[in-house]
Amino acid sequence: MGAAAEPPREVVTYVERERIPSVQVEELVVVGEPLPTTVEVRPVPQHVQYSYAVVNDQRVIVDRQTRKIVKIVD
Repeated sequence: MGAAAEPPREVVTYVERERIPSVQVEELVVVGEPLPTTVEVRPVPQHVQYSYAVVNDQRVIVDRQTRKIVKIVD
């Protein structure tokens, strides 16, 4: 756990720059939990293991295979 789970800085920077609409969900948005299947995730170019979305006005980076949130971008 710890540093190994942290996405590379360029992934975070990419997600911070992208402008996509926020999706509202009832579920809690927390690291380690999967996003609901109703949320469309978008791929991060050149980083095939990561996708991202904006949920409840929070930018989240998720594992592309499991949809689990690995980071919430401040």
